[in-house]
Amino acid sequence: MYFEYRKSRVRVQVARNWRRRFTLQQAACILTLATCGWVSTGAQAAPPRVLVEGYTLERVAAEPDVVTPIAIGFTSNGDLLVIESHTHERPDEYKGPGSDRIRRYKDTDGDGKFDTWSTFAEGFRFAMNLQVRKDNAVIVVTRRDVFLLRDTDNDGTADERTTLVHLESEVDYPHNALGGFAFDPEGGFYLGLGENFGGEYRLVGSDGEAFADSGGTGMVFHFAADGSKLTRVAQGFWNPFGLCVVGQHTLFAVDNDPDASPPCRLIHVVPTGDYGHRFEYGRAGVHPLQAWDGELPGTLPMICGTGEAPCAVVPHEGFLWVTSWGDHRLERYKLAPKGMSFDAQREVVVQGDADFRPTGCAVAPDGSLYFADWVSRSYPVHGQGRIWKLSTAENVTPSTDIAAVTTVESAGNAPNDAVNDDPFARQRTVARLDEAKAVDAMQDEKLMLLGLQAARWNGWDGSDMMLRKALASTDPDVRLYAVRWIADYHLTELRNDIAKLLEGEIPNERYYLCILAAIHWLDSDRQPPPKEVVDGLLARELRHGKRSDDIKALALRLLSPDHKQLTLEVLDGYLAGSHAGLRTEGVRTLALSKHPERFDRLAQVAGNETADAELRADAVAGLAAASKDFAPLLERLAASDQPAVAKEASRVQRFAGLVEVLEEPKPEATDIDTWLVLTEGLGDVNAGRRLFFSSVGPRCGTCHAIEGRGGDYGPDLTRYATSHDRRQALASILEPSRDIAPRYVPWVLETMDGKTHVGLRLPLGGDGGTEPYIDDEGNRFDLSSDDVDYREPSKNSIMPAGLEKTMSIDDFADLLAFLLSTKAN
Repeated sequence: MYFEYRKSRVRVQVARNWRRRFTLQQAACILTLATCGWVSTGAQAAPPRVLVEGYTLERVAAEPDVVTPIAIGFTSNGDLLVIESHTHERPDEYKGPGSDRIRRYKDTDGDGKFDTWSTFAEGFRFAMNLQVRKDNAVIVVTRRDVFLLRDTDNDGTADERTTLVHLESEVDYPHNALGGFAFDPEGGFYLGLGENFGGEYRLVGSDGEAFADSGGTGMVFHFAADGSKLTRVAQGFWNPFGLCVVGQHTLFAVDNDPDASPPCRLIHVVPTGDYGHRFEYGRAGVHPLQAWDGELPGTLPMICGTGEAPCAVVPHEGFLWVTSWGDHRLERYKLAPKGMSFDAQREVVVQGDADFRPTGCAVAPDGSLYFADWVSRSYPVHGQGRIWKLSTAENVTPSTDIAAVTTVESAGNAPNDAVNDDPFARQRTVARLDEAKAVDAMQDEKLMLLGLQAARWNGWDGSDMMLRKALASTDPDVRLYAVRWIADYHLTELRNDIAKLLEGEIPNERYYLCILAAIHWLDSDRQPPPKEVVDGLLARELRHGKRSDDIKALALRLLSPDHKQLTLEVLDGYLAGSHAGLRTEGVRTLALSKHPERFDRLAQVAGNETADAELRADAVAGLAAASKDFAPLLERLAASDQPAVAKEASRVQRFAGLVEVLEEPKPEATDIDTWLVLTEGLGDVNAGRRLFFSSVGPRCGTCHAIEGRGGDYGPDLTRYATSHDRRQALASILEPSRDIAPRYVPWVLETMDGKTHVGLRLPLGGDGGTEPYIDDEGNRFDLSSDDVDYREPSKNSIMPAGLEKTMSIDDFADLLAFLLSTKAN
């Protein structure tokens, strides 16, 4: 371990020295560029690091030859084409060219190295993407247009420009409109359209065929090679900025960038698919009527999360390669079949520091991978830029053919798709239903959801009668889909029909929140709601005179425990009331809150021998944060004749160090089989819930939420048991670093003062130069991007290791019982 630590320290020091060393020639060059208003005179960053054996990285170009590169591609003879952005949030003092241009990098002497730059085309504004056809015609995607460029006289400069697609919109932000582009094997192409700030737009093909929309649901379209035959493929994206086709028909996208709901997404795009996002509900991405991973009926999940701000997705050597602008890295994803779609494992291949911002990516004719580097976190163009080449050593064998993996999409038994649990199989049925068949399907309760999806996709604007029928369905998914449809189209005449759902079955918290959000939306002027909208709606429910106590108990459970409405006086009222659910949620709210006087209330409940035993145990768990102040009470309660109370008091004493802990023989953390035997048939769900949310012990609730309570730093575990068994649950607790989901990989960061930090990047939007993290104790810390001297993904999970040393076998059994009591809802 000491040797590994020393190697890390040496590597950091070498990087520092490289970063701070200049030659006179380099200094003169930088001074010249700064005088032109193109670059700052700050210190150079350390070079990005290759983290996977078998690859070598070479910088092949940099400013002033190429600046702010945003997309790249290769001609058939190996020339490199690069879009230089000069219009993206262009500063007033910027001295670069007046328009975006395509630079051509050429090997003129045949020695295998680029040596000559020239300009292939210019005169573009907000250029976003570039692709080269097999006939060497060049496609350029700008915010508003798709152009076809040709060099008809072979002089190295485009002399013919044809508009294939045009976007009409008053919105003019650079990179949230047209962007993603990929050719299909038949010569047509796919085109991605971002959220466009929810503004109205009209997309027009070369034949005049048009599609109009608003509301900010990003789309993917398909066109014939000449820009005709516009066809909508899928919706529900934020910004499908990168697209690629693998094999004959399998389409992938990288989708960025929900401000408060990372991760960005690697998506398997299928016809008629809805991926859940709608900008109109707010850019934070947390509105109940938005889905990001298939959380709502009729929406599809992502394959997996990607690094922040992915710009390109490229198939290469059996992987999908993704550039992450925001996390300063190049990633690759190994696909594996998962039903009618895919799962993926991520690996970071190249990792840089704050001044490494990969954008466009392309495979060269020699099989190497080139990618562009924006360099700075500055959105405005700044005159810096690099091009990198990643080469594979001859002894590295490519992974499984990615095209072969994607044949899974054509598998399956079509007649069973309609009743298949696989959402991608069900979506295939939706894609087969025209409007007439969709309306027919809506008459069958079992097929109504699929019929609703197909009818909406095919442009049927609904009718009061049919949507009211859907709202009366016995299937909550059908009701919820109808609620979302009504809200999306702002069908205010059905507002009271949605409100009546609050008087019926409330199967889960998501359903409840969606109804509240839909009512709020229909009552509003369709303005994006504030981030606090959910808590505001819940607080209003608690004040509603006609809501049942059961509904109010649910609202109290979902409301943030420190909401301003939850005063001690209000909570005292719930504790003194006759409704058991409100009493329980009142105690649990107090236990999780930060009210300075909460402990006295909790102590009163815990010491009340006439109160319900589980309620008393909940109060005892809440005293854990002040256990030393209540040591005598805990000692008395540990001897209670109510087992739940005694168990909880003893557990708090043990974790707080108030009693001597007897040694308990336990197997090694890796011996999962023995742990399974030891915990078999044991465990108390309620005790496990208290342990999960306790402020002492494993402290799971600091990062994870279940049914509305807990933190949002880690995965929500509300439906954990639907996809995990006891073995998987035990392994995740005992060996948390064995399999870390891509979204939750922590970072090891060394700052310029030599200090090392380890933390999980928090899901907060923006890139203003400050990076927020949470450590393994659940404490937040912020670092300046400029102060981070070295960073790399950690091999260790943010979840604490070694819990088998502090938790008893009984603790593990209780925690497992609680986790496995969760179910889809």
